Amino acid sequence: MIDGPDYSSAVSGEDMKGTFFSEGQLVFEGTDYLAGNGNLEVRGKYKHVICSDDYFRLNSGNIVIKEAASDAVHANDYIRIDGGSIKTLSEGEGLECEKGYVVINGGDIQLTTTGEKGHGIKSKEYLTVTDGTITILVSGTASKGINVTEDIDIRGGTIHITTTGDAYFDEQDNDTSSCAAIKCDGDMRIENGTIVTYSSGSGGKGLNVGGALTIEDGRITVTTTGDQYVYDRNHDTAAKAIKSTGNLTVNGGTITIRTSKTEAEGLESKATLTINGGDLDIRAYDDCINASDHIEITGGNIYCYSESNDGVDSNGTLTISGGMIVSVGAGSPEDGFDCDQNRFTITGGVAVGIGGSTSTPTASACTQHSVIYRGSQFSILRIEKSADSSEVLTFRLPRTYHSTTVLVTTPALQANTGYTIYTGGTISGGTDFHGYYTGAAYTKGSSAGTFTTGSMVSTVGSSGGTFPGGR
Repeated sequence: MIDGPDYSSAVSGEDMKGTFFSEGQLVFEGTDYLAGNGNLEVRGKYKHVICSDDYFRLNSGNIVIKEAASDAVHANDYIRIDGGSIKTLSEGEGLECEKGYVVINGGDIQLTTTGEKGHGIKSKEYLTVTDGTITILVSGTASKGINVTEDIDIRGGTIHITTTGDAYFDEQDNDTSSCAAIKCDGDMRIENGTIVTYSSGSGGKGLNVGGALTIEDGRITVTTTGDQYVYDRNHDTAAKAIKSTGNLTVNGGTITIRTSKTEAEGLESKATLTINGGDLDIRAYDDCINASDHIEITGGNIYCYSESNDGVDSNGTLTISGGMIVSVGAGSPEDGFDCDQNRFTITGGVAVGIGGSTSTPTASACTQHSVIYRGSQFSILRIEKSADSSEVLTFRLPRTYHSTTVLVTTPALQANTGYTIYTGGTISGGTDFHGYYTGAAYTKGSSAGTFTTGSMVSTVGSSGGTFPGGR
């Protein structure tokens, strides 16, 4: 089925919105109900391809749209896909619901868009995904893989999104507009499933959420390789992996983030960022984890590696009460843990922060001891209890610093106890979590100082002196 390059011969009084148009509902089933198959191929040279002024549903069968001058599938009330397959190529949207919502409960969905601001899925209201496989490729300037005005709820399924277009300056809005794999103006919740995004254009975003973002479970992999887009001194935008304007909460799941260009941050909240669980591996050019108001870490296994800035950076306060954290910042003045001069509370967990500097825990707010060691030109750091040489920390640094600051906190640091620090030596065997070893054999290097936990924060300087009681 195919239309013409214009609708000049349209019948007076009749709507002509696409190749396959209906004023009412459009429901597609496979022609063979037992086998659940059936094929439909449609092309649109002038407007939309499949268009309904009511709703669109796909239950089974195979729809192929090889050409769409505007939207491949366009509906007013809602779009629902429960099975079957749909493959589209369009200049406009792949699937657009103009007034209502989109629900995907299954099926194989492959959407490719090429036009400027040609989004894969666009919903005026909300989007819910419970199952199915969704593959989206958008290449136009400022295009979005998924663009939703209200909330997004991901409960399952597999979503792969690639964006390759650059950002640009929108003179009408007087602002920059960039590509994003997923753009949600409301709240977004990820309960399960797999999400993989790759953005290569300038200013490209992975997940860009205007409200709150909550991650309960699932596997999320976000990669951005685009550089910063600069229009003039007042208008620019950088690539971001995962960003929420509201609170960002991680309760579980596996999150892998990679960014590689100027000002490209990993996991960012413009409010409070809370990590209660999950496995996070974040390697970013800029800050790995950043929040405007507060960062709270109560659990999870977290690895951060920043090429040029801080590992964990709160512009407000910072609290660690649990979890296993290795946070690697760049050289001075960047930190493993940075909260400026604001309150830094430690009440539990195991954390190692490495950088050129560090924020100092607020002793009066802490109930778990920590130590800050400053030295230079070493690759292994070992902390032992002086009385019996029992292990507190065995750590291999992930990069070389001219001058290194390491912050360590662990329940193994006990009150009013003497400890010895060694640098260098060798490590063999054991379990390695990004340089943090447990159960390994350690051959001693050089003694680098001693300290006694007379207060909550102890500091050992590069001169090799002893600083009991902290700062």
